[in-house]
Amino acid sequence: MDRLPTELSLSQVDRIVRERLSRLDISLGEEFLAQVRGALEPLQGSIDIARGELRSLVAMATAAEELAVLRSINEQLVGVASDLFLATGSAPMVQEICTAAREAIVERVLELARRELYFAGSYCEAPLSLFAVGSAGRREELLFSDQDYLFLHGSGEVISVQMGEEPGDYFARLGSVFVNKLEAVGISRCSGGIMPVNEAWRGSVQQWESRLSHMLRLERSDWEKSIVNLIALMDVRFICGDRDLGLGFGKSVRSRVRENPQAIRHMARVVSSMRLSKGFLRRFVVEADGLHRGEFNIKVMAWMPLVMCIRLLAVHVGIEETSTPARIDRLRDTGRLTDQMASELADAYHVITGHRLLQQNRLRKRIIDDACYINPHELPGPERERLRKAIGIIDDLQNMIRSEFSMATSADRFINRSC
Repeated sequence: MDRLPTELSLSQVDRIVRERLSRLDISLGEEFLAQVRGALEPLQGSIDIARGELRSLVAMATAAEELAVLRSINEQLVGVASDLFLATGSAPMVQEICTAAREAIVERVLELARRELYFAGSYCEAPLSLFAVGSAGRREELLFSDQDYLFLHGSGEVISVQMGEEPGDYFARLGSVFVNKLEAVGISRCSGGIMPVNEAWRGSVQQWESRLSHMLRLERSDWEKSIVNLIALMDVRFICGDRDLGLGFGKSVRSRVRENPQAIRHMARVVSSMRLSKGFLRRFVVEADGLHRGEFNIKVMAWMPLVMCIRLLAVHVGIEETSTPARIDRLRDTGRLTDQMASELADAYHVITGHRLLQQNRLRKRIIDDACYINPHELPGPERERLRKAIGIIDDLQNMIRSEFSMATSADRFINRSC
């Protein structure tokens, strides 16, 4: 991931160190190298601490018997991830540990939910796979996360005190218990309803096949809803449960969408016309009044358009990676993006994600009340220009998609602006 920028950075560091050493005698050279090591050792120490904390949190989550323990683990995770980001400035490191720890929490919550139903007298032998979409599906979780999960289940006998109960009934109740428990451990409900408590986000293999077929028909009465759901499903990733059942589901979903030119075209129409915080003469577009006067929603008007455009291109050419940086990397490898554009898009992703993490950390400390909004004019000049450049390259990406798919329209009404 991001190989070219990393190699350039290492080359630059090596050149700077060698140029400095070339002007020093042995004594001063050793002193200089000691200073370099002194600057690097705290960074390595922060990474080592975070790695150790992650192992501990995952182990505790795996063995947890109470929701209160899992909630405490989730809260500790936020602290560990925040400290790591403030020490290193690395969004990918934060995403890695948040995704890994939350997967352990979510898997344990599902086990506890099934156990609760079992002791209540209800059990189903049908296999079950849990999938994530959204940031969890892309392995891009940040300090705070909401629920973006779905059930895929097989068929099998239901053993229950409720006579005549079908697998669908069992998994409906399991979905409800699962969602409630996730909320209790600090993972909030999805504002878009992508949770197995909702019928549209759970089902058997046959039900999902029928559901996908209906979405892909893009019938006039509900085609907008179908497009939104299909866009979400493009990030679907197996989390836990029956691997044989779940293996290949995500690939199958993306393949079916890729083979439907009309669906791809509608997705392109949506993502290429999402608004950016970019106005006349490269000025930021901000709120003119209200609580967020002088600010803009960095999630909706920068981060989402970038993630969704990259997702579209990746699915369109058959790339199976779900993370945004990995998709950018593969799009470069396949020649769909030039080296320069891929490098600038990767930089844009890290700049914008870094600002989202900083805002979430400020929310955690109760400095602000909404992590999605940012005032660009409060940033130092260089940071403001980096953010301006990041939004500019997203605009170029949208223009590329408009040109490739020959379209121009407004998609604001499709996009959930909640955070």
